[in-house]
Amino acid sequence: MSSAVSTTKAGGTGQAGRPSWLRRLGSLLGMPALALFTAFLIGALIIWITSGSLATVFEAYWGLIRGAFIKPGGFSETLVAMVPYVFLALGVAVGFKAGLFNIGVEGQFYIGAISAAWVGQLTQGLPAAVHLPLAVGAGALGGAIWAAIPGYLKARTGAHEVINTMMMNYIAFRLTEYLISWPLKDKLATAVQTQRVSPNAELWTLYGMRERLLNPLDALLVAFLLGLSAWFLAHLWVRARRVTEETGVSFFRRRSSIPWIVAIVVAVISFIVLPLVARVWWPFTDPYGRLHVGLFMAVMAAIFVWWLLWQTTIGFEMRTVGANPSAARYAGVRISRNIVLTMAISGALAGIAGTVEVLGVSICRCLPLFFSSGYGWDAIAIALLGKNNPFGILASAFLFGAMRNGADLMELSSGVSKYVITIIQALVLLFVAVPPVVRWIYRMKPPARAEEEAPLTRGWGG
Repeated sequence: MSSAVSTTKAGGTGQAGRPSWLRRLGSLLGMPALALFTAFLIGALIIWITSGSLATVFEAYWGLIRGAFIKPGGFSETLVAMVPYVFLALGVAVGFKAGLFNIGVEGQFYIGAISAAWVGQLTQGLPAAVHLPLAVGAGALGGAIWAAIPGYLKARTGAHEVINTMMMNYIAFRLTEYLISWPLKDKLATAVQTQRVSPNAELWTLYGMRERLLNPLDALLVAFLLGLSAWFLAHLWVRARRVTEETGVSFFRRRSSIPWIVAIVVAVISFIVLPLVARVWWPFTDPYGRLHVGLFMAVMAAIFVWWLLWQTTIGFEMRTVGANPSAARYAGVRISRNIVLTMAISGALAGIAGTVEVLGVSICRCLPLFFSSGYGWDAIAIALLGKNNPFGILASAFLFGAMRNGADLMELSSGVSKYVITIIQALVLLFVAVPPVVRWIYRMKPPARAEEEAPLTRGWGG
């Protein structure tokens, strides 16, 4: 019997000979997949009942697929819609992990957008290597400060973050309207909007990046960011592999030198090679394409959040506070500091989402008065669908981006209102938030481990 157990441990297999990673993957994807399937099934029934034709159901869903993936530019527009979803859902997930329900990401989205718009048009002479990071940083800082306020109120007074962040949303909406209408209004524009941000503060489209790389300062900025990303990924790899001299890597005197060497090599090669490649050939040829570098920022943000939550002391403290505040306090964790810090990080991610929309997506590269996204509310469903896992959020954000992008063609091709997608998204939220409903529908047994059903937040008195 002991030999069987040892074989299981060595091979990483469990019941029925399945690898442990496969069981974990099945556990992670099972309930969200059923929730999606059930939501789309009920959506099909609604379309069938309201239209009176089963063919309309197929026309509607085929139009949704064509609009999201097949039509010219459809896939890239799906990725454009995905980007803010990733940042906002990551912000929601960070709060959930610490036992906080940041329902105010929509307001933080607005504050980040107006902050980036202000810094983006403040000065016109700065190079992109300086102005663009300043604008993105301003958006993140604005969202962080706006979210830290209800975090501080909760830490000091016990006021619940759901009520505070919900009220802060309306303050953010009205404050943004005031700033657009008066202090930041573009006096020369016929529409009510802020001034256009400086071209050097705009988030680069993948098509326009070719021209940017021909500028040495912009190429230097890209090389620096790629080197920084390479350092971060190499650092994660070193920690995961536990690379030491004993494993045969004797070229490096210290393990900590590997990420730096990788970063320098990647940065130097990028600075030399990318401008040469841009002169000869470039894969993105659509001058009207809106896909921008925010996509890469979103992927790196997901990796960063994973690293923060599961590879750092700060993340461990945040998850401990979320799981059991009493045990965290007994262990010496500063509860108040972690609440404020968690809300600030959550708000910074939401603020970057608003920044991306202003600097990279808005047609006027400004913030118009009637700026409404609804991204923040969808982000809650995306975080739940991804089970608050950063990589699960990438997948669920892509799905919601596809539904958002394909809804218009669905309506045009079938006559079914595009707001059916909103019903489907609401059903997804319902089924993911209340798994017993899905189990009752499919007559499934409850999970063996109770912790899989742990609540996301601690309730109104937490």
